[in-house]
Order: sequence, then structure tokens, then C-alpha cells
Amino acid sequence: MCHRPFLVVKARLEPAAVDGFRRWYQEVHLPHMMRIPGIEGAYHLRRGDAADGHMAVFSFTSEEAVRAALASNEAQQARADWVPWMRDVSGLSVEVYAELTPLPAYSHWN
Repeated sequence: MCHRPFLVVKARLEPAAVDGFRRWYQEVHLPHMMRIPGIEGAYHLRRGDAADGHMAVFSFTSEEAVRAALASNEAQQARADWVPWMRDVSGLSVEVYAELTPLPAYSHWN
């Protein structure tokens, strides 16, 4: 069970840009994101079978760390990293989720 906030980034990429984007993400952007104070972990996910989908989840150390992290110089650098890719990206969303809590278990009887 995790009670830390998360930053979730989702985007769709132009198919021709996928390979270059993934290299950039690993070599440039991810190291910049991990320098943001208050971010302690990163997860890269595939959206189903969509080869052009990008989803990343970054965990914060605490709810108190979110505001300072997003206002930091390191976060400004990470946001600036995206500028060259904007022509190849659509559906970009960046969201902060304050807490993940488990749902009660339910049984459905047919």
C-alpha cells in the first residue's frame, strides 16, 4: 500500500519519433527528472499495445514535497526538455495524484 503522491505524464507520439523519443527519455529526461528534489522513483509504462503511447509515473517522498518539487529549477529544466518534442507529441497530460488507497474488495455473483 502506497500513501505517497504521484506525478503521471501521458502522451501519444508520432510513430516516426518513437525510437528517438525513447532514447531521449532514457538518456536526457529521466536523469533530469530524478534530480528534482522530492522525487524518489520513476516508472515507465506502455499503454496497452499502443507502440506510440508513453506513460511515466514519478513518486514523491511526501505530499509536502510536491509544491517545492514542481517549483524547483530542476523541474523547470525537465519541463524545458519537452520543447523540442512538442511537434511529435499529442494528447500530453501531466497530473498529480495525492494518494493511492486500496478499494474494498467486492464479489460479483452471476
